[in-house]
Amino acid sequence: MIVKNGAQLRILLAAERLFAQYGIDGPSLREIGALAGQRNNSAVQYNFGSREGLIKALYTYRLAPLNQRRLALLDDIRTAGLEEDPHALVTAYVRPLAESVQRDRGSSWYARFTNRYVLSDHMYTDTLGNDSTSGIRATVRLLSHALAHLPQPVLDERLRKMHLLVTSVLADLERRYEHQETDDAHARLIVDDLITTTTALLTAPAPAPS
Repeated sequence: MIVKNGAQLRILLAAERLFAQYGIDGPSLREIGALAGQRNNSAVQYNFGSREGLIKALYTYRLAPLNQRRLALLDDIRTAGLEEDPHALVTAYVRPLAESVQRDRGSSWYARFTNRYVLSDHMYTDTLGNDSTSGIRATVRLLSHALAHLPQPVLDERLRKMHLLVTSVLADLERRYEHQETDDAHARLIVDDLITTTTALLTAPAPAPS
């Protein structure tokens, strides 16, 4: 969805904050509209149709620029011949959202929102278009190929753990920025270490059968 006016943007940002704070099903649509400064109690429904439509619009708004950045990183990986390098692929997976968190320095709630959404056992990528998700899908495909030596159930769990770890750590970094518990230098260390530890998670030997 293209954000057409300031009212829609204010609603999206209000929803992002309240979803991050209270969960996907916590705030009412009326509360979201009120935080966005909308006097019409049906402003959210008028602009987005439903809670699901609002969430989809929020993801589309946030993910489109992240997707472009991830696609550019994947182009660099292909140019360098690193399509089977897990560290390079994890970097492409982590960097776009990490850079957004570092740039906003706690003024956004997106990482905390998406972490809440993941923990609520929702998966957004199935309902969004290529403009939002083509980069993340391509990255996961390449990672799956690079790690094809792992048994499929182990690989599936590793990829799930990667998603949980990355969103959780970056949500915490966003919160630490907001409360002035970190600075740019320490944030760079956090992100670099997240890439290193996520790569180690994915490439560890498969567990022995119990």
